[in-house]
Amino acid sequence: MILILASEESSEAQHVARALASRGEVPQWFDTAWFPAQAGLTAELTPQGWKGALTTPQAVIDLEDISAIYYRQSQPYSFPANLSEPERRFATIETRFGLGGLLASLPAHWVSHPSHTADAEYRINQMASAAAVGFAVPASLLTNELHQARRFVTAQPNGAVYKTIMHKIISEENQVKLIHTTAIDSSTIDQRINVAPHLFQHNVEKAFDARVVATSDGTCLGVAIHTRHPGARQDWTTGYSHLTYEATEIPVLVRQRCQALLALLQIEVGAFDFSIDSDGSWWFLEVNPSGAWAWIAEEAQLPIAEAIADLLMKGNAR
Repeated sequence: MILILASEESSEAQHVARALASRGEVPQWFDTAWFPAQAGLTAELTPQGWKGALTTPQAVIDLEDISAIYYRQSQPYSFPANLSEPERRFATIETRFGLGGLLASLPAHWVSHPSHTADAEYRINQMASAAAVGFAVPASLLTNELHQARRFVTAQPNGAVYKTIMHKIISEENQVKLIHTTAIDSSTIDQRINVAPHLFQHNVEKAFDARVVATSDGTCLGVAIHTRHPGARQDWTTGYSHLTYEATEIPVLVRQRCQALLALLQIEVGAFDFSIDSDGSWWFLEVNPSGAWAWIAEEAQLPIAEAIADLLMKGNAR
């Protein structure tokens, strides 16, 4: 039995569920946001591992029946509103390590395992791994030292950009704001850099961007992302309405390196972002083990969900 461990609202998970259904496999679903308001668990430890069941609004899922799991990002739990803040913190931690530990222990084929997914989300680590498998990675500096940042930025022939390392969303003055990839010069960097590591990169003079979804069994599907909008050319996530998409051929070496990086990071699926310059060089920007791909599959008619469904079906047959 295949379990989808994802938000009910996840477009990617919905696409995969439909692709599985078209193959005659109806998956069970578990959204962590259901717990504990609409879901429960009971499991006992045996020499063969934890045995028991998850209850959901739709079904009772026997843990022993789960042979493959499609995992997307976990959602916040649904605790009673009358819990105090200390009680809520306690319940959150206990649930994370209780429910999360139970699921992580299952001897199922994960796409991808949450522990490997979490490790792969360390951007600094994945950049080193990308360089190790042969990807072209823009010149990069990680620092919290003002003079080093200014030195690096000044030395870049096409200028430099600042990128967040993990969180692109901040809350300020009761407003939620996004931090996008931003072109900078040395005069814009000040002593505030001292409070945390900052990531600076050479600004690739690109012709277009690409998002590529690769799976561990060799599938590699991608779209070229084009725009003439100045802001979106720097960071295409700033202007979705200005973008056009087309399926694109992926060079053999890029395909091979995608596979090598998935293996090195021990993940089954990755959403890769590249910038392609006028010489046709593919510059690695990042790989997101939980990256969005539903909209590009729809825009360019790419069978990404089908590829992931095939991966899960193979795991289900083991």
